[in-house]
Amino acid sequence: MYEFFLLMLFPLGVIAQHPDYESMSDEQLQFTLEKELLDMEPRGATPPLIFEKFIVEIDQYMMSREAYYRFVVHMNYVADKMLAMKMENGSDAASDFEMAKKLKNQKTYQDYVNQRKTDKAKEQWENNTQDGILKLVVDDFDQFTEAEQKRYDGLIILLNRDPYFTHLNITDGKTTKKMMPNTN
Repeated sequence: MYEFFLLMLFPLGVIAQHPDYESMSDEQLQFTLEKELLDMEPRGATPPLIFEKFIVEIDQYMMSREAYYRFVVHMNYVADKMLAMKMENGSDAASDFEMAKKLKNQKTYQDYVNQRKTDKAKEQWENNTQDGILKLVVDDFDQFTEAEQKRYDGLIILLNRDPYFTHLNITDGKTTKKMMPNTN
């Protein structure tokens, strides 16, 4: 009976170690992620490992709330490290502070979402094809507007004719569908 009780407690203890990011305020989430990142250094985490853990979903048009704050925390960390390194080397502090300030992103997740919903942001993301991926942002997967349908048709032609492009990502900001070229 005692072993059964311990087995029942063990999984609860494991679950309790993973914070519930969804129930946290933006400030609590950012603070928790900052602590997580800073706790990685004393345990021997390398910059590439920290990068891998904190830079996620960057290929998505709309990052999740957790991924967004992971990105923000990492950018703040990089800015602080860069500033500390420059200060050690005796460089011009005023320009370094300005550069670090630009790297530090203090927008809330809601600000980020609102910005990503603008036509300018959609156009910038769609035009970023140096990775060989075509992109299209639509309002509704089930019902393209006339303009979205025209852009989609043109992108499909380009995808099938130009071997540089590996696939087409179509997103509504929540879900992304990946289309491959016809290989006929």
